[in-house]
Amino acid sequence: MAGKIEFEVLDKRADSIRFILRGVDVAFANALRRTILADVPTFAIDEVEFFENDSALFDEIISHRLAMVPLTTPHERFSLDSLELDDYTVTLSLELEGPAVVYSGDLKSDDEGVKPANPDIPIVKLAEGQKLTLNAYAKLGRGKDHAKWQPGFVYYKYLTRLHVSKEIPDWEEIKALAEKRGLPVEEKDNELVVTTVKAFYLPRKFDAYMGDGISEEVIPATFVFTVESNGELPVEEMVTTALKILMRKSDRFISELHKLAD
Repeated sequence: MAGKIEFEVLDKRADSIRFILRGVDVAFANALRRTILADVPTFAIDEVEFFENDSALFDEIISHRLAMVPLTTPHERFSLDSLELDDYTVTLSLELEGPAVVYSGDLKSDDEGVKPANPDIPIVKLAEGQKLTLNAYAKLGRGKDHAKWQPGFVYYKYLTRLHVSKEIPDWEEIKALAEKRGLPVEEKDNELVVTTVKAFYLPRKFDAYMGDGISEEVIPATFVFTVESNGELPVEEMVTTALKILMRKSDRFISELHKLAD
């Protein structure tokens, strides 16, 4: 670690959060990113039993589409931070006759807590008289085993400050672009300082001034994270569960070291 760890939430929506993480090195930042993607468990359909399929699509194609439907995961009922997954299966049934478009919302779950996060995902179109009847079985899994269990998407960047000299032509244009982008802008006597809490690209006309009039300062041990949820889990739950899993893995690692030392 590089110092005292601090969080600062920049923006939070129903399905995404953006925050600044201070006081960590790049190894920890990347470990957090990888843990969210690979180790935070969610429910996903893992097996499908077909009773009737008259549609134009093969069973395998429909199974794949069903597997990629995000399912809500009741995090309050399961120990998602545990290193061992709960053995629990949910059945989602579907029975429909055409003409119709089959949507994810047509799946009927036997557990109200585990159901399609978005009911409007199209699965297959049925023509007149065609039928589709199946049972789909969902269970907990991790993204490191298959992408269908990934809870969402996460990426980060270094927090930087862009220093723009007022001696370069059209510096006011950079100020206007930064303010339009919603970035903090500080105007000093001889320069403009833009804090890049989100990606910021300058027009190509300013390329000639990079390093001579325009410079970028990397803020040490400070990263801007963006976390987006597919709908399986709230975004804050994705982050807190990942941090708990990291702690559990660290505890296990220390315990194994102590055993070797004994």
